[in-house]
Amino acid sequence: MGGIFVTDYLVTYDLKEGASNQWAEFVKQAELVGLVYVFQGTSKLFRLANTTLWGVFADTDAVTAAFDKALTATEKVIGRKITLEKRFITAISDWSIRSDENKAPDSRWTKTTKFETCRAHQKNDPFFAY
Repeated sequence: MGGIFVTDYLVTYDLKEGASNQWAEFVKQAELVGLVYVFQGTSKLFRLANTTLWGVFADTDAVTAAFDKALTATEKVIGRKITLEKRFITAISDWSIRSDENKAPDSRWTKTTKFETCRAHQKNDPFFAY
């Protein structure tokens, strides 16, 4: 019997201008559903481009549902509707990354998976503060 296979997904999106805190709150809610803006390369962690998130999911439907859940939660917290102008979700099979914000993982926040390592750095490492 096979296990559940998971894939790395990249999400890029645009939200219509609105409440000044909507982006920070959306990033907070996205982290809770498994989407983060820190990506682990071969030996370093990288801050992704603005309005780009990464996560590990079973399929495109799962990552889409997670994104939508984060958006809905953000609307509830800030008390207003947010207009999603654009969104592109893709599985990552081969990649190259360059970011002016990168560093080696800190052992205090290094976990058993690359996703949990990125999540821990995003939440705890001042270098990656939003």
